[in-house]
Amino acid sequence: MHTADGGETWNSVSMAAHANLLIDTHFTDDTHGWVVGGIGGTTYDRLKPVVLFTANGGKTWEDKLQDSGINFPRGEWGWKIQFLDDRVGFVSLENDTAAAILKTTDGGQTWKRIEITDPQRNVNLEGIGFLDEMTGWVGGWGSGFPSNPLGTTSGTADGGATWSDANDVGRFINRFRFTGSEPIVAYASGGTIYQCIATPDTEHARISVAARRAAETPLPLAWDSLVIEAQVPENAMRLTITIFDPRQTLVKILVDEKSPTPGSRTFKWDFKNEDGAETGIGHFMYRVSIDDAATTGMVARPGLASPAELGARVVEMIERYAPLARRSHDELVLPGADGTPATLKSLFNTPRDLMAALIRGGWVVPGAPDRSMFLVAIIGTGPMQGELAQVDVDLLSEWITAGAVIPGLESDQTASKL
Repeated sequence: MHTADGGETWNSVSMAAHANLLIDTHFTDDTHGWVVGGIGGTTYDRLKPVVLFTANGGKTWEDKLQDSGINFPRGEWGWKIQFLDDRVGFVSLENDTAAAILKTTDGGQTWKRIEITDPQRNVNLEGIGFLDEMTGWVGGWGSGFPSNPLGTTSGTADGGATWSDANDVGRFINRFRFTGSEPIVAYASGGTIYQCIATPDTEHARISVAARRAAETPLPLAWDSLVIEAQVPENAMRLTITIFDPRQTLVKILVDEKSPTPGSRTFKWDFKNEDGAETGIGHFMYRVSIDDAATTGMVARPGLASPAELGARVVEMIERYAPLARRSHDELVLPGADGTPATLKSLFNTPRDLMAALIRGGWVVPGAPDRSMFLVAIIGTGPMQGELAQVDVDLLSEWITAGAVIPGLESDQTASKL
């Protein structure tokens, strides 16, 4: 889309000859600009990146990656583009199974693909932001997409040569914006809004940065259905409610009403698509449009079962594995119900007490499977590695993600309150 009158009117520019998917743009003036996306097919697994450049306001375009010699994998495409100046620029590359960026040091004439090699093995990048040529971050969905994405962030201090985990900066980051002033040097949007604060760093005699996150509202969770509320004004002409997956693919037109009934309205989505098929678990976005006004929201469906049902299934799973676990864990000690040490072996006799002890001992962090060492260290890489069927590992992950509810607690009490 192109406007020449400050946004009053827009003209559509067909890019079908150059790309199957376009995500982000960056223009330096009326005529010179960039567009990034992918080409190669109508499904994500067929795409390869494009970095398109125009010098005449979009009349013609040149793909600067066409003769780059880079062997891009299928299933990778450009997501965000940033230029620090007329010489240095970056592009984030989204890929379900890998993490990489593009970097240019000659104004976009040539590009180099740089892999992200942090310890957490980040993938599915979207947001990219560099404070200077050396210091930058990338973020996005991370591993586990789409059912249980971790939203991990990676950082570099040497221009992309090496990377480290930078989840303290923020999670699920889709966009960075730099202010060009201090003390707040940047903002990032993701799980919430994050501020980047400049602080003195005498050791390195340069600016270091610290993340400060805004008041963070937890992402709403839903299992059986999603309830969406709308306040419809008098004389509204049209009301639509649409559901999208994390990559903005339309999943369901839930509501499309002309001359809608005014007042407070409540709608329910049963997590089925237009064909009536189950959508599964993951993140979903919804948009409520009333005439020219629109509001959006996001919900996570961590599992097909409710937290209480997941807890009941974990109880049954513990009972099944109890004989094996009693033979394997003579040394591990957890805090019992009264706070005194109790062996893991003895707690298997009462599954609910074991579940509570894992939480009290910090081995299970409700809502955070990636920080739950019982799942990561004991089952993932420790003494129980390979002992549990994958379906049971997935059940534990779903139970923790859903809040680690323990059956038998009062209805308003969650495991996180223990």
